[in-house]
Formats: sequence, structure tokens, C-alpha cells
Amino acid sequence: MEKIKVYFFPYAGGSASAYLSWKKYIDNIIEMKPIELAGHGKRISEPLYKSIDEAVIDIYSRISHELDEGPYAFYGHSMGTILAYELIRKIRLNNKKEPIHVFFSGRFPPYVEDAYKMGNDYSDEQIFERLIDVVGTKIQINNNKEIRDFLFPILLSDYNIVQKYDYNQEIVNLNCGISILNGNQDSYFPHEYLQLWRKCTSRECSFYEFEGDHFFINQHKKEVSDIINKTLQKLI
Repeated sequence: MEKIKVYFFPYAGGSASAYLSWKKYIDNIIEMKPIELAGHGKRISEPLYKSIDEAVIDIYSRISHELDEGPYAFYGHSMGTILAYELIRKIRLNNKKEPIHVFFSGRFPPYVEDAYKMGNDYSDEQIFERLIDVVGTKIQINNNKEIRDFLFPILLSDYNIVQKYDYNQEIVNLNCGISILNGNQDSYFPHEYLQLWRKCTSRECSFYEFEGDHFFINQHKKEVSDIINKTLQKLI
């Protein structure tokens, strides 16, 4: 049986390794393909991106040769939803085969203007404090100078490319179903924005809510993996 590739897009500050612990829950019909961004994880020695466009161009150059080989899907969390969304736009421009399903997690649609950006009145230190608070590891990071110094430029860079992201009101209307996942205590954005994902597909749009905050995925790896498994099993 031909496996379905699933490309996992990381959140700000995250690397491909963030998804490795999911492997024990993912069905054997699925080939996990976590995306490693430049300046993160195993690519730590490479320059960080200056824009979302630069990230998308890089990701596309690394996976485009695989896209016509068989069925595939995308899973993006937070910043990863923007990367997945914009990569699909690039895939269409290059007439490549599109994904059979997309999982958008922890964010509202990129075509919606983000009225909740922090603006330009905050110092890098204030931005970093907010980001690690969202990540939920504030105490651990603040108590470890080595980790703090390591994460500081990566988180700020990812934050800045999201801040500079020039949203496009043109909606990417997918020809596949999409799944929307969120934490019921996520205070990062208004939850009514989630319903706007319905405009991003001509097919089914399913919603899944979990107990937890912005990083509910860390507490619900098995449950999220089960949704991925069951959704893709139906498409074989």
C-alpha cells in the first residue's frame, strides 16, 4: 500500500524534532516528513529567514520534487499554518499536485488581517517575554541562561517574519478537506476567527477543540495523531 506523506510545519521557535514524539501514535500508512527550517534544529548553522516568502521558497525547493510522487498532506501549527497556506499558493503557481488534506492548528486563517499584532512599541526583550509565556516554558527558560541565549534570536526572528507577513485577502480555496484544531484556553486570538477557515475550502471543513492553551498539541499528541490517522485512512 502506498504511504501518505505528511509534512509537519513547526511553530515559531520550533524545529522538526518537535514532532518526532508523535511517531509512535501515527499510523503506518503515513510517512512523517517534519520540516526543518533554516536556522533551526539540524539547520542551526544556516541564516534565519528574513520573510515568510523566503521560508516558503526554501521549503518548496526542498520538497517540490516529491509532490508528484504520491498522495500527501500538510499539518501546520501556529506559524506553521502560514507556511503551509503560502506553500500551497506556490504549489498552485507551479502546477504541482496539491495535498489531499490540510490540518491547520492553533491559528486563524492567514488571509485575515491580524489585528492582534504587538506593534512596534515593544522592545525585543518584551516581545521575547511574551513569546516564551505563550510557549508555556517561561520559568524553565528564564532559569537557564544558556537556553535563553540560544532561543532568543530564533524566537525573535520567527516572530518578526510573522509580524512582517503581508497577508493577502485573496483566499486560497482548497480542493481538499481541511481540519481545524485549537485549544479551548488559547488566548492568542479570538476564537470566532476560527470559523473563517470555512472559506478556505470547497470541501469539508472539520473543527476539533481540545482542553488546553496555544500549545494543546503537547498535551494531546495521541488525540491529535488519531485525528490525522482517521482522516487520512478515509482518503486511501
